[in-house]
Amino acid sequence: MKKSILIVGFILLSFLLVSCLPKPQETTTLEDGYYLYFSNSEWDFDLIPEWKFVQQDDGTYKLEIPASDLVENVPAPTNNEKVWWWKVVQITGDSSIAYGGFGEFDPSVPIDPDVVENMDKVIFYFDPSADTTTDHKTIAGVMGDNTKDASPIYFVGSPTEWSFVEMTNGIYETELSTKTIFGPKNPLEFKIGIGLNHWPNNAEENPFLFAENHYYGTGNNSKAFEEGKYTMGAKVTFDPHFSKVTVEPIEEIPYISEVISDIDANQTIEASSVGIVNYVFSSYVFIQDDTKGIEVYKPFNIADLKIGDLVYVEGEAKYYENSSTKVYEYNINNSASVTVLKRDIELKPEEITGMEIKDKWDYYGKLVTFKGICTISDDGFGNASFLSNGATIVVKNYTSTTFEIGAEYNITGVIMYNYDQLKVVPRDENDIAAPGQIIIDGDLSDWTDYATKTITEDATDDSKWGEANDVNWVGVANDDEYLYIGANYKASNNGFIIYFSKVGETGGATDMNFGAWNRVIQTQDGTPIHFFVAAWEHNDPELWTVDSTTTKTKHDDYMILKNNTDPIMEVKIKLSDLGLSIGDKIKFVGTIVGGDGSSSPDTIPDNTYPDNWDWNIPLTIINMSEHIIQ
Repeated sequence: MKKSILIVGFILLSFLLVSCLPKPQETTTLEDGYYLYFSNSEWDFDLIPEWKFVQQDDGTYKLEIPASDLVENVPAPTNNEKVWWWKVVQITGDSSIAYGGFGEFDPSVPIDPDVVENMDKVIFYFDPSADTTTDHKTIAGVMGDNTKDASPIYFVGSPTEWSFVEMTNGIYETELSTKTIFGPKNPLEFKIGIGLNHWPNNAEENPFLFAENHYYGTGNNSKAFEEGKYTMGAKVTFDPHFSKVTVEPIEEIPYISEVISDIDANQTIEASSVGIVNYVFSSYVFIQDDTKGIEVYKPFNIADLKIGDLVYVEGEAKYYENSSTKVYEYNINNSASVTVLKRDIELKPEEITGMEIKDKWDYYGKLVTFKGICTISDDGFGNASFLSNGATIVVKNYTSTTFEIGAEYNITGVIMYNYDQLKVVPRDENDIAAPGQIIIDGDLSDWTDYATKTITEDATDDSKWGEANDVNWVGVANDDEYLYIGANYKASNNGFIIYFSKVGETGGATDMNFGAWNRVIQTQDGTPIHFFVAAWEHNDPELWTVDSTTTKTKHDDYMILKNNTDPIMEVKIKLSDLGLSIGDKIKFVGTIVGGDGSSSPDTIPDNTYPDNWDWNIPLTIINMSEHIIQ
């Protein structure tokens, strides 16, 4: 985003003209209203008293200026982008508000002087009613101008595989296919190019990429359908007059709960759903969305499906009766495949501790978790019973775990109907945690009394990038089979990496500025990095091994369980996959990081920064915590 701004916080203003005309010596009292706030420089914005917006019949505001006035009277831009920037200031009594904000990186609208030279007049549009924010640091839907009318507008995003496609009258409409299904776990991502049909090659092109509701959109992407229903296909409209992006679904895909209601009404239907796979068996899988779960019977590609797959299902949906109870399913029966839209989706189980679950059909097919004391370890039919805050919960145990009567367990599983009632069905032994075990659930309280652990804590306000990008707790623990990694951190538009070094081993690398997750972070000779866990903000953690000074390899399949829900990250990895065993020592350091080629503004444990440190200045890690596998 571009840089700006000089605050004008009073009403008696000297004429701060950007024209070549002589400046009046006396001060002028401005009438209440909205004024153009204009800049031709890198930092300073000036309020132009003559350039006041006029309210229109529809409640919006408009300002028309002959193009010749701008060309003749406004100096050529002195900023690196070679553009004029503008926003709006509201004067009311003795106060002022800048729409677009007063801050250094607040958004404003660019104008290309070369385009203005070929125009009769420049029209500035402003709609204060469209700004629903409290700090007014937005231009999206609020302000824009007609200088963009002369330029073709391009869409670039996930449905075009990040190729630029020209929009027709400011509209881009995707095809209808499984490749254009968007929703909360698979949002539509895109940017808009104004006269720009390629990625910017220089500073002069940067301002004309629009994303995240602002120009100069070379950072993060715009996203749509992050909440609510999934959709097949989308229509994207961009109105440069008000910098307004509108995204509409073409064909909404019903919630699973809606499909079930339709089954109740019509018994057998043709339907479609999007859901996350939470259970896989040889002949069926269960999927769920935010509303309910449902069984998918014998999809043709069942052998390829994994827990955590986001899938699209289309086909015959119905119920069958089991002991006079309706059980719902998609009856694919090898006639078609389900489409995997995305893999490794983190699904957080719903808490049912203290709930009588046996007839709670809203939970059917959903991943749940509870805590309870075992009262029946095995009734002879693979059923175990637990007392959970006064409620009885039955677990159908297909795992190799043997329950101990009187012991308290944390159990995760999928709710299924079995013979006479709904039961919790753990997927494997990792869904069952006995007392004293670490549970990968986004709660660090079970680390407190765990025996074989190393925890490092740090202040919550010592980051050079502020509290929004700070790490203050990192823990490493193990049992005989697994390594557990936990962290408490904040990362806003930045990432987090925990680096590990195997004490006494060669290989790896001491400089991380290569390959994936390349950062200007170094360690001392004799302490090479052998593997690391990384996440952008609080997205899914990734596990990478550092194979040499030129090679890193991603190993997400090594992570048995993972959870990264702001502000807690937890990961469970097999020791053997990392080449670790009892008696080994590892060193570790947690780091907040920026994008590629950046350094770290905060480490845990703390490290010493060079005097000239900046975001891209290398940081050498001296201090690391040590954990013994025992």
